[in-house]
Amino acid sequence: MLSSNMMHLDMKTMTALLYLLEERNVGRVADKLHLSQPAMSRMLNRLRTAFDDPLFVRTNKGMIPTSKALALEMPLRQILEQMNGLSNEREFNPQKSERVFRLQTSHYQAQAYMPTIAERFYQVAPNASLETSLVTETSLLRSENQTVDAVLCSEYVQLPSRFERCLLGQEKFGCIMSKHHPLAAQEQISLDEFLSYNHVLVTLGGSTQVYSESALGERAKERSYTLRTPYFMSALEAVGKTELLFSSSQLLALRFQKQFGLLIKPLPYDFPPVNYYLSWPSEQSHDPGGIWLRNLCAGVVQDMIPYPAS
Repeated sequence: MLSSNMMHLDMKTMTALLYLLEERNVGRVADKLHLSQPAMSRMLNRLRTAFDDPLFVRTNKGMIPTSKALALEMPLRQILEQMNGLSNEREFNPQKSERVFRLQTSHYQAQAYMPTIAERFYQVAPNASLETSLVTETSLLRSENQTVDAVLCSEYVQLPSRFERCLLGQEKFGCIMSKHHPLAAQEQISLDEFLSYNHVLVTLGGSTQVYSESALGERAKERSYTLRTPYFMSALEAVGKTELLFSSSQLLALRFQKQFGLLIKPLPYDFPPVNYYLSWPSEQSHDPGGIWLRNLCAGVVQDMIPYPAS
């Protein structure tokens, strides 16, 4: 426990002690702190009382610090530097950082963007760590106190009110099918043809809501989902091996088109582009390391997304 005298020491008084250890002269320290000589003498008396030690002894050679005063110099300097760091934004140096960064993405974005994010991350911050986890439609609402530095998400992910976000860009949906599908030879497919085949649905963390259904109106009930999976890549590979149709963003389908034997056709109905965002807790808005990670992620996505935000 601190003594009552120690508890009443303020930052200016502690700074005065450090200056006295450096200058060994009351007058010069008074000038540095813009104090009168009497005020500086009173401050020194408070320090002597608080530490129960004379701290400095006057001699013919000037003020000589006691052993107690000398022992205080290093911890005092560390305390004042740490306190100063709390009020001043420190620069973040990714080359020297050993910080663990936490990023949440959907399964789709983990496949679409994470490999390139990791590539750039370790090029710049070779000693840091990047931990990724899954974000689902309501997972951020259910665990508001979880630690996360950034979230890559679509407009379908619900954000807590304390989260901020910025638009990264858009992706358009297409109808993905096998190159051997009976409809593969057609440039356009009709809505009747589209609904006559079974479909695959990638679930957003177990959500039962299908956002593309609203665009189909009354005919939505005619679409049959015979394969449901939370994994985007397994859906793409399954589509390449079956006559299932898959309505989804086109970026990954284009990347794995040759490997899985896929074709992408225009949807036979109007479905608006999907917005993708970078999000983060507002209390971390000014964290230098968090800003660095968010800028890196935003740069990767905007380089790769088909329709980047201007």
